[in-house]
Amino acid sequence: MITMSPIILVGAVDVAIQWICFIFSALLRTEKFFDLVGGTSFITCASISFIYNSRGIDTIAMIQYSFIVVWAARLGLFLMYRIWRDGKDRRFDDIKSSIPKLFITWNFQAVWVFLTLFPTLWMFEWSDLKSKEPNNWQYCGWAIWLFGFAFEAIADHQKLMFKEKPENSRKFIKHGLWSISRHPNYFGEITLWWGLYIAAIGTFDDFYWMLYTSAGPLFVAFLLGVFSLKMLEQSSDEKYGQNQQYKEYKRDTCVLIPYLI
Repeated sequence: MITMSPIILVGAVDVAIQWICFIFSALLRTEKFFDLVGGTSFITCASISFIYNSRGIDTIAMIQYSFIVVWAARLGLFLMYRIWRDGKDRRFDDIKSSIPKLFITWNFQAVWVFLTLFPTLWMFEWSDLKSKEPNNWQYCGWAIWLFGFAFEAIADHQKLMFKEKPENSRKFIKHGLWSISRHPNYFGEITLWWGLYIAAIGTFDDFYWMLYTSAGPLFVAFLLGVFSLKMLEQSSDEKYGQNQQYKEYKRDTCVLIPYLI
C-alpha cells in the first residue's frame, strides 16, 4: 500500500480546493467567496496535518494549531463580510473577466496557504513533541502571535467602523492604530506569522530546518510588506494624492512598522 507524506497530502488538498472553487468562480463570475475559501483552506490544511500526524495529545501542537484556526476564522469571516457589504472586491475588477488571470489568482492562493503554514506543517510532521512542554521559544513566539493578532484585529475593526459611516466615504482613516502605521493590519499579520515560526523552530533539532522553513514568514513579509503594500499605496495616492491632509499623513506616518519604517 502506498502512503503519502502528510505534507504532500496537504499540498494536494490545498491545490484541489482552489481548483474546484476556481471552476465555480469562473462559472458564476464572482469573487465573493474567495477570501472565505482562503480562510477555510488554512483550517483544512492545518487540520489534516494535525490529525494525520496524531498531534491531539501534544500541548505545543494543540496551541499552535488553535492559533491558526482562530486567526483563519476571524480573518476569513471579516473579509467575507466586507466583500458582501461592499458588493464586490475591487481587486477582482480586471481579474474575474479573464479566465487565465482568475486561474492564476486561485493558484496563487494555494501557494499562499501552503507557504504560510509551512513552518507549522513541518513541525507537526517532523518534530518530536510527545511529552514535551512549551519552552521559551514557544512562549516568545506565541506572545508575538498574540500581539500581532490583536494588532491586526483592532486595525481591521477600526477601519471597518470608519467605513461604516457615510460621511467618511471620501475620507481616509488616520486615527487609532492607523495614526502610527499606514498599514497596521499588514504589520499585525506579518508579525503573527513570525511568531508562529519562532514557536515552530524551537522544536527543531536541525539548524537547516530553521532556515528551510523561514520561507513561510519571509513569503508573508514579501507578499504583504512589499507586493500588496505597493499596490495599496498607489491606489491611495490616486484617490487622495491632491489632498493636503493626506500628504501630511503620508509624510508623518510610517508606512508599515510603527515608529520605525
